[in-house]
Amino acid sequence: MNAKGQRNIILGLIFALLVALFSIANIQNVEVNYIVGYFETPLVIVILGSVTLGALIVFLVGGWKFVKMRNYTKKLEKEMEQLRASLPKEEVATTIENVVNENDHSKPLS
Repeated sequence: MNAKGQRNIILGLIFALLVALFSIANIQNVEVNYIVGYFETPLVIVILGSVTLGALIVFLVGGWKFVKMRNYTKKLEKEMEQLRASLPKEEVATTIENVVNENDHSKPLS
C-alpha cells in the first residue's frame, strides 16, 4: 500500500473515532420529525444513521464514477489496439517512443 492509501486509512479511522466520541456524548432522546410524522430515538442513532447514509451515498457515487471511468478506459484500449493493427510495426514503435518522450515529466523545465 502506498503512502496516500495509508494516510487515507488513518484519516478515516480518526474520523470514525471522532464520530463515535461525538455520538457517545449525545445519548439523550430526541424527536425526529419527518413529513408525515415523528418518532423518538437516542441522538446517537440519528448521528450514526446520518454518517452511515452519507458514507453509502459517497460510496455509490464514487463506484458509479469508477465504473464509467473503467468503461471509458476499455473503449480507449480497444481503439488503441485497432490503431496499432492498422499501422506498420515500425511506425507504432516510433509513435509510442515519441509520445513517451513528449510526456516525460522528469526532465527539468527550461
